[in-house]
Amino acid sequence: MKNLLSPRLVSSMLAAHSLVGLLLAALIYLLCLSGTLLVIGQEIERWENPQAPRLEQASADAMIRALQAGITQAQEAGTHDYVVVTTPADGSPNLSLRWVDYQAGSEQLLQVSPTGEVLGPRHTGFSHFLEHLHFYLHLPATPGLTLVGLIGVLMLMVILSGVLAHPRIFRDAFRFRRGGNPRLEQADLHNRLSVWALPFHLTVTFTGAILGLTTLVLGALSYAAFDGDTQRARAVFVGPQVAHNEAAAPLPALQPILQDIQQRYPDAQVARLAIREFGTAGQSVQIDIAHPAELALTDRHIYNGAGEHLGSRNAFDGPFGAQAIAALAPLHFGRFGQPWLAPLVKLSYLLLGAALCLITTSGVRIWLLRRSDSGRAAPGWQRQWDAVLWGQPLIYALLAILTLLRPEAPTLPAWLLLTASSLLIAAVPVRADTSNRLWHVALSSSLPVLVATHLAVHGWPKDPIALLINAALMLCAMLLVLRLRRSAAPSTRSSSPRRQHP
Repeated sequence: MKNLLSPRLVSSMLAAHSLVGLLLAALIYLLCLSGTLLVIGQEIERWENPQAPRLEQASADAMIRALQAGITQAQEAGTHDYVVVTTPADGSPNLSLRWVDYQAGSEQLLQVSPTGEVLGPRHTGFSHFLEHLHFYLHLPATPGLTLVGLIGVLMLMVILSGVLAHPRIFRDAFRFRRGGNPRLEQADLHNRLSVWALPFHLTVTFTGAILGLTTLVLGALSYAAFDGDTQRARAVFVGPQVAHNEAAAPLPALQPILQDIQQRYPDAQVARLAIREFGTAGQSVQIDIAHPAELALTDRHIYNGAGEHLGSRNAFDGPFGAQAIAALAPLHFGRFGQPWLAPLVKLSYLLLGAALCLITTSGVRIWLLRRSDSGRAAPGWQRQWDAVLWGQPLIYALLAILTLLRPEAPTLPAWLLLTASSLLIAAVPVRADTSNRLWHVALSSSLPVLVATHLAVHGWPKDPIALLINAALMLCAMLLVLRLRRSAAPSTRSSSPRRQHP
């Protein structure tokens, strides 16, 4: 590559890489950190509900009973907008129910027994917070999703410019200088992790950009392929729709619909059973089916109120374009593979996501060290970056504690308040290394408190995933303590008085 790229191009790529990376470092880190956690988002939701009854497969009778219970609750609340039952085929070994009132902007999420009876609320305060942070940056849906998509495009540009800015990046793939100049250490760490995981970085940024820019893609698709008909273009993403009609109508018979989908796809399982605008002539039944041999998470099939099959999203057996669109989300979050392979895929995505977080922070660290080496140290910026790097995981731990104690607590105001407080604390003019150690102490202390709170609220979990997450949190706390002790060891040795021998 070195002979193919001119020095001027390399210099331009390096400048673009540094500029965009530094300007967006905090937002990129937020998206990478929240996205890494959302790889195990279903497991986090199970951790929030560790006593929920587990099952391997839901029966048709249980799904219908749960859906009817949701319809009754929604009607009592004065809405007929949307009710959905989620089964273990969606990824979590639980049966749950959700009904939504779109006009009021409210919803209820409920835990359901294996036989279809409603047991009580299902708590998703912390996992819901992470989803909205990663998908929308807690902005209104369309502008938030578009902004995240644009950041994905810029991240893709940063990755490509980084490769072009380092002609020897592949030749030096295993070069790692340790024990010398800290800036060179960080540069080698930054470059090695970038090269080793390059296919992953390109995959998640590209798929994230496309998913985020869905609105723009929909508009372009409608004009390019459907002569400006946005409804036909939208059907590519959501499947066929039933026309809105408020006239009263009896509820559809659900058992024949479930039998029909089973006959069409005998090897698939129902992941979600939903009904929209129920009790009206415009009602529709949506069945999302999952198949372990397919890359797409699910394929949605639509039935009208008379039980007639209208079509699907074609995620499993449609044209290449429809299948490619359906593959974006599982590729982005690492939710694919046969049952024996899926946990390994998630673990790989979790580690690679952590590497992407490390690449982001090492890039900022290189800039700070370069300034220090040139006599223009920026301790204020160092403290602010530490407030983001270590402050955000600390804030996540505090929010998780809050949602355990008060499941309905408003997480967004708490996050904004804690984030603003962390940045204000970072403005206090103390030594940057002192500030860094304090963040380590706070984070390493918060994780055992989080585990203790979880056990105090829920008792000993029935779900082994909750035990595994608690063990992982304790391991992270121990690693932080070891890192803190290692960083403090040199200064301790240098400041301790030399022992006098007689």
